[in-house]
Amino acid sequence: MNQVFTGSVLLPGETGPGLDASFELGSDFVRLFTGDGDLGTWTEREYDVAPVGKGAFKVDLGSEHVVFTPSSPSAFAEAVTVPLQPEPKGKKSDPDRPTFDYDAAIDEMIENVTPRSGLNGEDEILSKPMLVGIVGTAAVLMTGLVGMSLIL
Repeated sequence: MNQVFTGSVLLPGETGPGLDASFELGSDFVRLFTGDGDLGTWTEREYDVAPVGKGAFKVDLGSEHVVFTPSSPSAFAEAVTVPLQPEPKGKKSDPDRPTFDYDAAIDEMIENVTPRSGLNGEDEILSKPMLVGIVGTAAVLMTGLVGMSLIL
């Protein structure tokens, strides 16, 4: 059973309301026509439909390209079996975007990490003088706080 979708058609890059048109979808062909007449008929292998956003679809008809905005975008998308909206840029399924293996990059970073070693060959985060300074400062502060709490 053929389905006919009304809407408007524009050439790529054009703006405005477009030309009133109808898109007939048959079992093995598509036909685009306006009130003035038939614009053409293409076989199943000669056309391709892709969403471009805001209810519009890029339709490749042989060597011609048009943007068709149907009156009912969801019904049109369902009939031609394409998504209603294009996939957001940056998804892994985007063929124009190079893929990046984050897991491999993290594994490589982990392999390249070397612990800091002190002069004696042991792993140290802080040097001994720094550690003594921090512990000494903490002890002085704690003594002062305990002393102040006893006075009050």
